[in-house]
Amino acid sequence: MKELAALGAGLAIAVVAALWFTTGSVVVNAEVKPLQPSANMPVFRPVPTELAGPTGRDNR
Repeated sequence: MKELAALGAGLAIAVVAALWFTTGSVVVNAEVKPLQPSANMPVFRPVPTELAGPTGRDNR
């Protein structure tokens, strides 16, 4: 009985997935744009510490 329930659930999921993918292009209107840097994006800047060692000309 469990096998029959699992088979039914699998078929139902497959039908829903097939309907989703066949009608997805009509439902979803995706607009592809090139990536552009944002001014709000955080930028990594290293913080100088004593553990980092000397900087500038003394850094050998």
